[in-house]
Amino acid sequence: MTSRITRITAAIATCALSLGAFAAGVGTAAASSATAAGADAPSPRAAVVDARAAAVDRCSYQVVRSDDSRYVYSVSGVVGGSTREFPVQKEDFVRISDTWFKVAQVDVCAGGQSQAPATLRVTGKLDRPEHYDPSVPRTIRSGALRPASSSVIPKAPRLTSVDRVDAATVRVNWEAAQGSPDQVIVLERKPFYSSELGLWHPYTFRWNAPDGATSMDRKLQRDPGVPAGIRSHSYWMRVVKDGFVSDLRAERPTTVEP
Repeated sequence: MTSRITRITAAIATCALSLGAFAAGVGTAAASSATAAGADAPSPRAAVVDARAAAVDRCSYQVVRSDDSRYVYSVSGVVGGSTREFPVQKEDFVRISDTWFKVAQVDVCAGGQSQAPATLRVTGKLDRPEHYDPSVPRTIRSGALRPASSSVIPKAPRLTSVDRVDAATVRVNWEAAQGSPDQVIVLERKPFYSSELGLWHPYTFRWNAPDGATSMDRKLQRDPGVPAGIRSHSYWMRVVKDGFVSDLRAERPTTVEP
């Protein structure tokens, strides 16, 4: 199983790196063509991270940011006049208003720190810069982020049960969402077959629930080729409101066997 996960990770990383290098190469070629034609080469556009932040509770802060997979990101903050980098508690991708963002929750109390940060900042450092044209910024940053209060963090409804409908279907049930969130999301982790990799691996699907719904039927993956170790299916809830996401640490998947 470990070797399969390693193959998946390596393939995805290689694909992302190849796309990034290709994009950088195209940009270089375009600039060279413009110069050859007598035009000034365009200066690289300043790269910034679009981000917002809010306190989840006294120690956990949520940062919602844009994502460029070429960069490795960190979150730091000004505490007591000095800057500290905060460890990530949990992170995931979330679709907000038809755009994908990365949501990270960081621990501002790590190391015994008790003072709340005055501001936060996201920094991205270019991963493997030797593979990119010099015009690609090596570092990108957000502005100084003043965290909003914990009242802006929505609460996800409790998932109450996952019931069998028939041999190949389950019904996911949850409590009615409170506070009129912009979107209620059912997350489903189950086996997925990758034709490119030629193997099954766990994959998380995200399903938008209709307004007012409190249940959703999902099909089980029962292909006999799925390895025994990854056959289980898991379900949990998430909500989005005003650009922020429910507490990622509070998500408790309910697992069923196909």
